[in-house]
Amino acid sequence: MDVIEAIHTRRSIRVFKPDPVPKKVLQELLDVSRWAPSGGNVQPWHFDVLAGKLLAKVTARLVEKAKTWDGHDYMNPKPDLPRTGPYSKLLIPRQQSLKALTDAIRYPPGTKNLEAKQLEHREHMLRFFDAPSAIIVCADDRGPASIVSIGVVTQTICLAALAYGLGTCIMGVPVLWPEIFRELLDMPKDRAIVTSIAIGYPDLRAPINTFPRPREPLDNLVEWHGL
Repeated sequence: MDVIEAIHTRRSIRVFKPDPVPKKVLQELLDVSRWAPSGGNVQPWHFDVLAGKLLAKVTARLVEKAKTWDGHDYMNPKPDLPRTGPYSKLLIPRQQSLKALTDAIRYPPGTKNLEAKQLEHREHMLRFFDAPSAIIVCADDRGPASIVSIGVVTQTICLAALAYGLGTCIMGVPVLWPEIFRELLDMPKDRAIVTSIAIGYPDLRAPINTFPRPREPLDNLVEWHGL
């Protein structure tokens, strides 16, 4: 698979097979991914890789937060990098489009006990969609250039994962409560917990892993100057 094919093939995986990912595979994957570029080559990233009993302990704590949903958002999250404002009016329709696609799969017409099903989904998400492993992506610097570098290395991990037959989902929700990770993983307080990646072998029979993904037309995204 070449780079262009990998970019088109990568997608967020929300149902995983239970098979564990060998540590050697995860080591090779992260060893490749550390070659991602970073501003000034400072390589501001740090990875905490979770699996087995420790992952189960973390997700058990996270699942407790599933019931703090107020109908629009979780109550009292304290992420290390909080949003400074809501999505702009330009972006909200794109978010709503994805939600409509995924909700149609999770809650088809005639779904009974909708609130219970929605809680079940939130719990599933806070268990990293039951992936056998999760990577917590952290930054040793909170400046804009470093956060861009964190995004670059995160995407690099997700693209490289395809070479190992792995699927990924970049997830911001689990890291809304960084205190859980700091307590259970003994992480430094001055290291920012930025995002997380659910990783494992994808179950490609699951409709939530195969629906067509919308993308904006290029003409909506580009202004050409001098060309």
